[in-house]
Amino acid sequence: MASGASFKPVQTAQLEDIPQIRTRERLVYLDLIKTVAIYLVCFYHFNNLPTDILSNPSFFNYLNYGIEGLASAGVPLFFMVNGALMLNRSYNLRKHVRKIIAICILTVVWGILTLAILIPIKGDSYTAIQFAKALVEWKQFRIFHLWFLQTLVCLYILFPLIKEVYDKKDKGPLYFFFGMAFLLTFGNVLLSNIVNAAEWVMKVNYLEKNYNFFNKFNVFNGFYAFSIVYFILGGWLQFKLQKNRFRRPGIPVLTGMILSASIALLVYGLIMSLSNGEVFDTVFDGYDTMMTLIVTAGLFILSSRYNQGKYPRLSQGIKVIGSNTLGIYFIHVIVGWSTLPYYKLLPFSMNLLANLMYGVAVLFLSLLIVVLLKKVPVVKLLFRL
Repeated sequence: MASGASFKPVQTAQLEDIPQIRTRERLVYLDLIKTVAIYLVCFYHFNNLPTDILSNPSFFNYLNYGIEGLASAGVPLFFMVNGALMLNRSYNLRKHVRKIIAICILTVVWGILTLAILIPIKGDSYTAIQFAKALVEWKQFRIFHLWFLQTLVCLYILFPLIKEVYDKKDKGPLYFFFGMAFLLTFGNVLLSNIVNAAEWVMKVNYLEKNYNFFNKFNVFNGFYAFSIVYFILGGWLQFKLQKNRFRRPGIPVLTGMILSASIALLVYGLIMSLSNGEVFDTVFDGYDTMMTLIVTAGLFILSSRYNQGKYPRLSQGIKVIGSNTLGIYFIHVIVGWSTLPYYKLLPFSMNLLANLMYGVAVLFLSLLIVVLLKKVPVVKLLFRL
């Protein structure tokens, strides 16, 4: 998806020690991360997996529920890639502002287009006022997925300030800002996780699933501010990797870390489901948990080990997907709602492997449509930032 601001050569002395990603330079492992991310998004939004662990607590439902929880890393990976690219390049403020405006316009335009296209597909009916209300409220199961771009705009608005402290040789302001963002988002949710688990043990339920313990002191309450943590973490990891200042754990260690965090997320999902009497969404409600943060960082580092020279054809395919993730994100909702009813008719539609493959099908069909539409002179502007 959106991969960063427009950039010009480095001119400030403060950036001497920061390895800059050159303009137009494509790092295949970042494209690989984007490929993994968009697949997880497609898989999460469109599958027919039985995950009702309350009414049918079978082994396969637990397995499905746990596998689906891995998709919580999808959107956070995009935030990390944006941070990796934007924080390790110089930028032009005027072009950056234009990009913010472009994202806002694209978000609204795709909101209108998607709502309109889904009318015959979903059998919806709107008056002009109802249509406008559905757009303004970002109607659930229609265009709510565009929350990602709204959050990206918030990040881009904060970006010049984040970039200013990120580039300073004195890292104190950066550590302070990152620490506060972490405390007031992931830290706050971690407290909620602990309290919710304790409530389940004591069989009481006093607090909401995510309670704001910092009340009005929480400057980040009001938008998906956990994205700031992923954004800065992505920039920092990219910097360390480029400077070879980060000793990457081995594949077994990274795999074990990802698996352990995924199991912890599954267990927490079970506790919340049993406590509240409804299946807990470990994906959308998992973005700001420590478990998903560990899974996302693990996948980011694991992908950085990819050797593009060893698999040239695969690398080329990854580049194609990586350069079209924004378009796939826009189109996959239409493709998914168009094909899901037919997919559900298949006798094996509830099989785990079949659903994993269906996610691949949604991704590649969306990619094909995007590639074709980008050949149309005016239409291609709908996929450009």
